[in-house]
Amino acid sequence: MNRTELSRNRCVVTIGAFLATAGMAAAVVARADSLGVQLREGEVHVTLPRMDLFRGAVLTRLKNGSAVAFDFHLSLWTGNKDIVRRRSFERFVVSYDLWEEKFAVTTLRKPRAAANGLSPRQVEQWCLEHISIPAPDLSRETRLGARLDVRAVDPGRDAELFTGDALSLTGLVELLSRPARKDENRWTFESAAIQIGQLGKQEPRP
Repeated sequence: MNRTELSRNRCVVTIGAFLATAGMAAAVVARADSLGVQLREGEVHVTLPRMDLFRGAVLTRLKNGSAVAFDFHLSLWTGNKDIVRRRSFERFVVSYDLWEEKFAVTTLRKPRAAANGLSPRQVEQWCLEHISIPAPDLSRETRLGARLDVRAVDPGRDAELFTGDALSLTGLVELLSRPARKDENRWTFESAAIQIGQLGKQEPRP
């Protein structure tokens, strides 16, 4: 196993790549400033260069013909990370076309949206485009940050908490607050703090 050095900007050691080769996955914490935050038509959106969701056990499930659900939980905080102002969540279901070797994705909440013929990166960007939070009514000088938690749903353990349209934000927050299991596929991305007046001018760092 290769060692990954902690970078000066709080990069956390990632062991997901090693565990994926062993048929396992672990929680992955990205750089604390990797998430971009933008304001578009009164909605706060987040951006990422890439997420790398489709690897290891997740990719195996897809190529074996199973659809994989991903829960996205987006939260905004002000002042410090313990003061969450607003939350949003969505479940995306991804499938793989063995003949076309392309991915399809759909939302489960209404109004539903769908796309097909996508690459892994295009699926990730499509999901990011379909989750947002109404901008909070705060002064332009207020410093705001965002956090995006993503988890691949384990159909044998917790899918019953999110059946059909009855997605439970409370249930999702409770699941994400638990320590990650060694075999759980979970990713966390955080933004740097930025003044609300600067939203739309920040770009994610590679």
